[in-house]
Amino acid sequence: MTVPKPGELYWAYLESDETPRPVIIVSRVGLNQGKYVVAVPLTSQNLEVRWSLPNAVPFRTGDFGLKKDCVAQCEAISLVERERLDIVTGAFAKLSSQVWRNLVQAMGNVICADCEPI
Repeated sequence: MTVPKPGELYWAYLESDETPRPVIIVSRVGLNQGKYVVAVPLTSQNLEVRWSLPNAVPFRTGDFGLKKDCVAQCEAISLVERERLDIVTGAFAKLSSQVWRNLVQAMGNVICADCEPI
């Protein structure tokens, strides 16, 4: 079975959604071998507000294969069952090191910490 890696983007069926939405895996590979992964969901809602928030990372249509403008909602970091990821298709993209750094810093903003990727 595929083990998701940090920085990979997957389609996921989150409990509140009827259709899959993109998520970014943020948990370590060692943790991702179990039943759950930790992921940051992406949203295209309220972009005019979220676009410049320090806890969000913006993406444009086409970035990493995304179909519309959206943001990573770092305040909504979630525990996701691996079976809710589209493992059959697998990761559809992987963040660049700069965007990964931006994401880690935005997650740090949520928990009131200065964070840098390891």
